[in-house]
Amino acid sequence: MKFSIIINTHNQEKFIYKSINSCLKQKFSDYEILVFDTSEKKLNYKFRKFIKRKKIKYFHSKIKFTHPEKNQMYKIYRGLKKSKGEFLCLLDGDDYFSLQKLKKLNGLLKQKKISFNQDKPILVRTNLKKKEITKNKNYKNNPFFKLFFNEWPQIYGTSSILIKRKILKNFFYRAKPFKWKYLAIDVQLAIFCYLNFNIENYEEKITYKNLHQNNLGDNYLNLLKKIFWLRRYMQHKYFFFIKKETIFNFDYVLTSIIYFFLKNL
Repeated sequence: MKFSIIINTHNQEKFIYKSINSCLKQKFSDYEILVFDTSEKKLNYKFRKFIKRKKIKYFHSKIKFTHPEKNQMYKIYRGLKKSKGEFLCLLDGDDYFSLQKLKKLNGLLKQKKISFNQDKPILVRTNLKKKEITKNKNYKNNPFFKLFFNEWPQIYGTSSILIKRKILKNFFYRAKPFKWKYLAIDVQLAIFCYLNFNIENYEEKITYKNLHQNNLGDNYLNLLKKIFWLRRYMQHKYFFFIKKETIFNFDYVLTSIIYFFLKNL
């Protein structure tokens, strides 16, 4: 089997039907769909019957970790264990795919040897206007950051990720991903693959990312929030852990000072 789509969801009943439907209608045939759900309630009976009829593998369980990043990580780990595809496409339950996504990714794989790929998602706001992620304002556009701080590999979000099965298996074995509680799987995978394998960023827009008040990463883009610096410090530590080398530069020293100051507040 070429692709396994791993959908992780938690209390996203408002979005999950569109997410699954976008996978069912792919213009490509050699793939499977697995849904890992930790919602407080199972999807309603009618919807579960629909899933069963379409031969989608559905797994419902209680939350294993209270921390959302680790909970998401665990569902994707289970997806790795339960799936069969040579490549895994990750999808959050509030996002959805272009109907051409798998077909276009399959074409890309015929042209290049790829371990890890991201595509630039189209951001979908509540007013249904679409906006490319490259136009989204965040701390990386700050001149101060560009001058003094490390430039991490570009991260487009979990739903943009295509990864080879053996690479994801290697990641869970070597990177100790459950150790880094503030780092979601998209951040960890991007750094891990950046340091060990080749990263491809696919230019075509084949993923749709919903923007709403419950998005996991919104607080991580604000310099004025404590969580920004906690995660940045952990990101440095993770980078050094994977690289097996500590780099004392301005970014790391300043981040460490701010981190320890905020930690004691």
